Amino acid sequence: MRSVGIGDARLFALTDCAPAPAACSYSFPDADLAEHPEAARWFPAAQFRTRFGPFLLRRPAGDVLIDCGMGPGGVSYFPELAGNLDDELERAGSSLERIANVVFTHLHVDHVGWAPRLINAQFHVAAAEWEHWSQPNAGLPHHVDAIARCIAPLGDRLHMVEPGREILPGVALLAAYGHSPGHCAVLVEDRALIAGDSWHNPAQIEVPSWCHRADMDKPTAVASRRRLAALAAQRDWLVAAGHFSEDLAFGHIVPSGDGFAYAVIADATADRHAAAPDSPGPQN
Repeated sequence: MRSVGIGDARLFALTDCAPAPAACSYSFPDADLAEHPEAARWFPAAQFRTRFGPFLLRRPAGDVLIDCGMGPGGVSYFPELAGNLDDELERAGSSLERIANVVFTHLHVDHVGWAPRLINAQFHVAAAEWEHWSQPNAGLPHHVDAIARCIAPLGDRLHMVEPGREILPGVALLAAYGHSPGHCAVLVEDRALIAGDSWHNPAQIEVPSWCHRADMDKPTAVASRRRLAALAAQRDWLVAAGHFSEDLAFGHIVPSGDGFAYAVIADATADRHAAAPDSPGPQN
């Protein structure tokens, strides 16, 4: 487990579960590894390795979870996967019951699964994202089913918010549309960018035109990747990416030639620092 300090808070990279590696050509059908060998290094043996990784922000005002993984299991689209977010939270000094707020980057199946088990939390999602997924036949059946099971029952604990405005002190959504209609990144204290699915792999920072097969609007997703990379490099934001493997989960985006590259923070704190100072229980 890796973590970094942000002021009086600590940000933990969690792994709910991880699917088996997939061929790069399947996950990124637009990627030509031979044309961009510098970016191809992020796909060892031409395979895409990923994780379904929420982030925990432990802070004195109450614990915040950014996305909530696949859930404890039983999802037809990933029948072999069962999440262990409950155990991951315990390792990070929190628990399902301690989560005060959940901020969704978007509402795909691998980001909403534990929501029904977060009994003390308030939930926040971009209004455009909820508007899309609350319509009939909004997308692939496994996403629609996940929203019906995990999001619709939240009732008045689900709050629609606009990008660019603080949701919680120091926490705001940043529009990054394209992967889904209302997809957002999460900005913490103007210091850390939790990228959601803006990038599934560091190669996309170098070659933003390489779209993951799940990007719903590819041209918009490419434009969002370019804009976020430029902002992150200009403002020296820490970047946290939930689909990067844990050893790559934290880094910075730096200029490289005519574009950008990903610089991993190699010394992000290991397990021995997981026990952050106690924070109070849930606060809405």
